[in-house]
Amino acid sequence: MRSSDVDEPREADMANQTGLADALSQEEVEALIPQESIWRYRLRRLDIPVQILRIAILFGIWALWHYEVVWNGWEAFSVFGIQPFPDVPETFRASPGETWEYFTQIYHEKLFWQDLWVTVKEALFGFAIGSILGLLVGIVLGRFKRASRAVGPFIVIINAMPKIAFLPLILIVYGVGETSKVVLAVIIVFFIVQVPTQAAVALVDPDLDMVARTMGASQRQLFTKVTLPGITPAVFGALRLSAVISVLAVVFGEIFSARRGLGQRLITAANQLSYGDTFAIVFILALIALIMNGGIGFAERKSLRWQSSYQGGQVISL
Repeated sequence: MRSSDVDEPREADMANQTGLADALSQEEVEALIPQESIWRYRLRRLDIPVQILRIAILFGIWALWHYEVVWNGWEAFSVFGIQPFPDVPETFRASPGETWEYFTQIYHEKLFWQDLWVTVKEALFGFAIGSILGLLVGIVLGRFKRASRAVGPFIVIINAMPKIAFLPLILIVYGVGETSKVVLAVIIVFFIVQVPTQAAVALVDPDLDMVARTMGASQRQLFTKVTLPGITPAVFGALRLSAVISVLAVVFGEIFSARRGLGQRLITAANQLSYGDTFAIVFILALIALIMNGGIGFAERKSLRWQSSYQGGQVISL
């Protein structure tokens, strides 16, 4: 059988397909796409049943707290003889009213806003510096195998060490000011970003890299067109986690030793048995971490528009 006998039907099929494609105008193609109003689209994205469930969960938590169901303990419930919800003495209980009263008192307090700014500034600097360093080192070690084999064991050893144990030394070297809290956050955030970044770079599809090289791509084009899009989802996941951890790191440093900051307010309220104030400060710290997390999630959604799903970066969804 001649090759022309085989090729002719294929060419005919291609011609038929081209004819079908040419037969549809742009208006006809747009008519085939289901139309949806902007309000219907927003309602679908809002997902009202999910929002109702969230409100119900929030109300349930408030009810358990307000009626002291959690504080009274569940003696009948135990796990291997251990009560996960024991009876809490009256001295150590906090009500929603006491927590809200703290919010109303600090609203006009200038020192509170100064403490808030100190904690936010430390967390932002620690997050930014640690993330940038972790991203750069992760890309280099993931891209260059020899460098990874040479430096990798030392990074693993340092990462295995408890970073909090270095806090007394950090305070001696950098003092009890803001710098020591930033350094602690940088050390912790660095490994949170570096490890996933290095793994993501090493797992980039080698076929894509080979195709790009075959087409004459330069090293810069390989990085921007192949490596960077491949590692972006993993990097943003690490950044979201490091944003929360940076807040925890600076607060722990402030609790240990600091002049100003919400961590000092937190430990002072706990020592004075003002647990309504303690809960309020914890909620404020959670809000700071949530805002940082949401900002990164927003940037992720803008950067990953090519993804087929919009779940990436959906840290805060309303």
